[in-house]
Amino acid sequence: MYPRLLLPVLAIWDRTRMTVRLSIIMVVLLVPCMSAVYGFVHFSQGQISFSEREGEGADVLLPALAEFGATLAGERPDLAALTTAIEANAGLFEDGTLDEVRDALTEAATGDATSGAGRIAFGEAMAAFITGVANESNLILDPDLDSFYLMDMEVVQLPRALLAAARAAAPSAETGTALVAAQAVYASELTTVAGNLRVGAETSLANTADDTLAGRLTGVERVATAAEQVAAAITAGLGTAATPDPAPLGEAVRAVMVDLDAALGGLIATRVGGFEGEQDTILAITVVGVLLAVYAGIGLWWHTRFHVRHMVDGVRAIAAGDLAPRPLPTGRDEFGDIGRALGTAREKIAAQEESLRAGQDAREQQMQAGMAQQQRSEALLRERAKEAISETSATIAVELAEVVKQVERVRGATSRIDGQMASAEQVTQSVVTKAAEADRVTGALTASLRRVAEMAQVIAGVADQTRMLALNATIEAARAGEMGKGFAVVAGEVKDLATASARSTEQISSTIASLEADVAEMFTAIGGVTEGIGSVNSATIELRQITAEQHHMVESLDRGVAETLDRINNMVDLTDKLERREFPRYADHGPVTLIVDGERHTGRLLDVSLGGMHCTAPGLDALGLGTNVTAELRIGGSTMPIAATVAQRTGDDLRLRFLDVSPEVRQKLGRHLATLGNVLP
Repeated sequence: MYPRLLLPVLAIWDRTRMTVRLSIIMVVLLVPCMSAVYGFVHFSQGQISFSEREGEGADVLLPALAEFGATLAGERPDLAALTTAIEANAGLFEDGTLDEVRDALTEAATGDATSGAGRIAFGEAMAAFITGVANESNLILDPDLDSFYLMDMEVVQLPRALLAAARAAAPSAETGTALVAAQAVYASELTTVAGNLRVGAETSLANTADDTLAGRLTGVERVATAAEQVAAAITAGLGTAATPDPAPLGEAVRAVMVDLDAALGGLIATRVGGFEGEQDTILAITVVGVLLAVYAGIGLWWHTRFHVRHMVDGVRAIAAGDLAPRPLPTGRDEFGDIGRALGTAREKIAAQEESLRAGQDAREQQMQAGMAQQQRSEALLRERAKEAISETSATIAVELAEVVKQVERVRGATSRIDGQMASAEQVTQSVVTKAAEADRVTGALTASLRRVAEMAQVIAGVADQTRMLALNATIEAARAGEMGKGFAVVAGEVKDLATASARSTEQISSTIASLEADVAEMFTAIGGVTEGIGSVNSATIELRQITAEQHHMVESLDRGVAETLDRINNMVDLTDKLERREFPRYADHGPVTLIVDGERHTGRLLDVSLGGMHCTAPGLDALGLGTNVTAELRIGGSTMPIAATVAQRTGDDLRLRFLDVSPEVRQKLGRHLATLGNVLP
């Protein structure tokens, strides 16, 4: 039983030959080794580039500070040497970061830099330029203690002293306490700079291995002394309009810059040389180690391939029955053990073959007799098997034919039942329609009989009134005597007629009542028939609906199976899109425009990184995975188009991966991300 943890690698080894396994192991071991070497070289080269860029900044600071000191000494600004240094180190100015301070310095140099205000303006522009160069050239981030304090002298202390001296030497419009406070600040700043210069020089000397550094820093003391002298002059004239002479300080700075720049450049060059030497040493050790490893690996590969080939040839020969002696491994390793075991097995097999050959002849006759008997038995068995198969096949064929017939009968019966159900439904519908018509006629007949009964009641009322009139006429005829006898006869006839009409009306009413009762019974009977037929119709309709529902269920099942198969096929085709996020993501909720096939769609940005963006964009239902779009981002007040592809989508939520981002666009995007600051987890 193999260990579960080793199953993946064992599955690979089972499918590869020994030499291929060794080659794979060699490659697997060499890949991390070369990756580590590459990482070290990349890191070391970064340190070298960092230090070389410091050297470029120091080369620019030399003429800048020298010209600053010369201007303080009373000379007109001459930026020719500085311009030459800038051109020689143009890499510091490629991205345009220093354009503003350089232009301001040029403008200040073209003005009246010999006056007090002009000298201050030039000093402030030069100090800003020096600070910008230090930031851009990594000088401000110098990692070594000795070179750091030299950088501090050139970038911070000397410009600070020169600018304070220039301000102190310029006529001031202030008077009284304000003038005293300003002069005291200048004097204090110069004194502080002098102390910082001495401390910086002592610290650099205490933390350096450069023996020449002490000689190159002797001029720093002169600058500190000159700064203290200017401070003393300011202190002596506190509260007065007297101004100190900054020229000695400017001359001291200009004189010390050559040695100071040489000291800083030497330390940087020593550091770069150390990095390069360390890199070369590591690379040499790595190359030698890799060559030795490759040499040993090739030897092991050839040794393994040679012995494995001999062992395989020996095993194949034994398997083929060739027991002749063959070369086998004889070393003291595992291959030698296997070779000796194969030799022993070959000798034992040869001995066994000799013993087997001796008994083979004795068994030959028995085998021939047994073979004859076996042939007869096999012939009889084949015959019986043939008969059994034929009978079974015929029986199965008959039974299958009967099953087919039964299926046909069921299919026919099903068709006839369906047809009879359709006919029964039609007949039921016809009977229901006729019963409804009879119901309507019965209702109309009932209404007519009711109207006849009402008319009979009217006639009965008329007969009653006629009888009353005849009675009144008889009374009046009796009052009239002889003259009313003829009228009395007429009244008697009218009375008889009214009595006959009343009797006829009663008979009509009785007849109508009997008819109404018969009609009611007929209406009840027709209603029962209609209800029964309606139940039959409902049952028929319900049965047809059940049949239709079964048909729909089968269709739904078919569609469901088809949809399931489609989903399974789609699931087989899908790949895990793990958003390895190579770059940190920053929250950004600005607008974004997506251009798809020439159409512009507005969305809302959620987060962005150097490798992609996350946004919402409604109305892009047809946008699928892998679709290429153009995303327009608002960065620094301008629109920046970036080619991207859809990496993930959930509804209106889109995750885009940027494609072929140019260095310029990446740099602008990086600066924009640095201003956001909200890094998402």
